[in-house]
Amino acid sequence: MFDTGYILKDAGQVTSSGYGTVDAAAQVAELSDGLVRGNMIVDVSQMALGDSDELYQIHLMGGDDESFTNEVALATLELGAKEQIEDNKDSKLGRYVVPFQNEKYGVVYPYVRVRHAIGGTSPAINYEARLEKNLEVTGFISTQTSTTTT
Repeated sequence: MFDTGYILKDAGQVTSSGYGTVDAAAQVAELSDGLVRGNMIVDVSQMALGDSDELYQIHLMGGDDESFTNEVALATLELGAKEQIEDNKDSKLGRYVVPFQNEKYGVVYPYVRVRHAIGGTSPAINYEARLEKNLEVTGFISTQTSTTTT
């Protein structure tokens, strides 16, 4: 379900490291005090790769308060020239879906924001980022049970 309250960065080119904004204002989303699982959706519409040294890291940062006094990366998307990322091809334009949860090392972070760390000779990227949350957990879940025989 799409919720405009979870747009963490609107369209617009960035050429240096910083945090996501919406209508030029810093954007923070409050998730909840409990565990939240979801996806960070990143739509990349432009990305400079011409110097072969560009690196773009888009982090979903979690904070324990609105000031992000204690900030941690909950999820990371790494894009760029093949010479800078662990891949044999340059990153492509398009949509990237990055799973996340707002818990790390036993701490739940109720506030999130997007941070982009950019490097290279003349980096430039245009992307949008938003969250989808409260998604159904899929996959294998192990429940340990013990039985006693007499």
